[in-house]
Amino acid sequence: MEEFTRMNRLSYITLLLAGILLACLSGCSERDTVVSVEPDDPEMNAAIAKARETLPQFWETFEKREHGESDFSLKVRITDKRGTEHFWAIDIERRDGKIMGTINNDPDTVRSVKLGDRIEIPEADISDWLYMRDGKMVGNYTLKPLFKGMPAAEVERYKTIMADP
Repeated sequence: MEEFTRMNRLSYITLLLAGILLACLSGCSERDTVVSVEPDDPEMNAAIAKARETLPQFWETFEKREHGESDFSLKVRITDKRGTEHFWAIDIERRDGKIMGTINNDPDTVRSVKLGDRIEIPEADISDWLYMRDGKMVGNYTLKPLFKGMPAAEVERYKTIMADP
């Protein structure tokens, strides 16, 4: 987790809002919402720590898919000379010790990736995960710290589609 807070002491950008992610799982054309979060934000760092702590549960579900789980996504930290940004990656593959995914957000800060790029994802750079089960979103721990800046109706809408692992 220290790695997430030390990264150039710059704000990391969280590309989030589950509504956009869910709409984009089958292709995205609208502009992503970018939310800046300071690297020392305690709620966000706790959410990232929880996501990383529960990553083995994600992988177990990913491998078994016993209950109709689908739309597996990983949030990955990407850093280049312009800064650090977190992207959702879809079409996840895990084989031969490598994790691959497709960038599912337009960049706001970094220029080393773009929407649709297929990338290798170092496990150390995973900051969150999610999948769908029975129409509910499981995971996406980094969404909750953003609730404090959202309209109440939007927060309630997200809460209705969130489920525990």
